[in-house]
This record gives sequence, C-alpha cells and structure tokens, in this order.
Amino acid sequence: MLECIKENWQIVTTLVAALAYMYRQIVATRKGIRALLRADLIRLYNKYHDDLGYCPVYVKQSLEDEYQQYHALKGNGVGTNLYNALMALPTEPQEKKED
Repeated sequence: MLECIKENWQIVTTLVAALAYMYRQIVATRKGIRALLRADLIRLYNKYHDDLGYCPVYVKQSLEDEYQQYHALKGNGVGTNLYNALMALPTEPQEKKED
C-alpha cells in the first residue's frame, strides 16, 4: 500500500512540474508575441504618422487585425494610443498648396 502511494505521488509531482513548465512557456510566448506586436505598432506609427502623415486603407485593415491580437494579449495603453492615432490619419496624402 505504501509503495502504491509513493508511485502515485511521484506521478503527481511529475505532472505538476510538467504543467508548471508548460505554463511558464505559454506566459513567455504570450509576452514575446505582445512585444513583437507592440514593436510593429511603433514601426507603423513612425512610418505613417511621423514620416508620411497618412495611412492607406490596406494598412489600416491590417493594423486593425494586429491591434485586436495585441489587445487580446493584454497590451497596454501605449499600443492603444498608437493605434488610435494611426486610425485617425487620412488614407491619402494631403495635396500641397502652391503659393
């Protein structure tokens, strides 16, 4: 009887250790993906907001999908601010007025 309890205990501790390892890996993967999505939001912001001053429709469509995944991964307000600023941009460049 004691031997059976000992074997079951070893199985339980092995399973708990495996689950803990898997949990740490999932958390690390989620954080890594969130960091990559944030970096791309920043890249898009720098390119379209700061450099060009407009954001084409096809970029906004892709940006919306990307932001939804970022938000689902508990992304912070920085990404939300970048997303909102990009979505507020016109979809075509503004014509320059000649003097």
